[in-house]
Amino acid sequence: MRWMTTAVLWIPRLLAIALAIFLAMFATDVFLEGNDYWQTSEDFVTHLIPAFSVVLILIIGWKRDGLAALGFLVLAVAYFVALSGWEHVPETLTLALPPLGISLAFFARMRLLSSTKKDR
Repeated sequence: MRWMTTAVLWIPRLLAIALAIFLAMFATDVFLEGNDYWQTSEDFVTHLIPAFSVVLILIIGWKRDGLAALGFLVLAVAYFVALSGWEHVPETLTLALPPLGISLAFFARMRLLSSTKKDR
């Protein structure tokens, strides 16, 4: 049972870290545009905002699963709205479903831990 508790603790966090790395990879395309240093730097930081938001939600919710679940749910809705919903289905699914899954993982962890505390 101990390994399951450890897995439930770390799976949402590892998924959030993987999502941040995945989103940060999209920022590297600005180096191929051929702009000057300052424009490239500005574009790079702008493209890193989604990855920064994932890291920020993870830091805030590291010890508070409810906040993390809510934060990733809000992030999933924000991605859905930003991509115009069902007009661009592949992009919407690529960017909105991972935060939703991470939100559900944090929620499941919160529910599982609250039910184990009641059993004691």
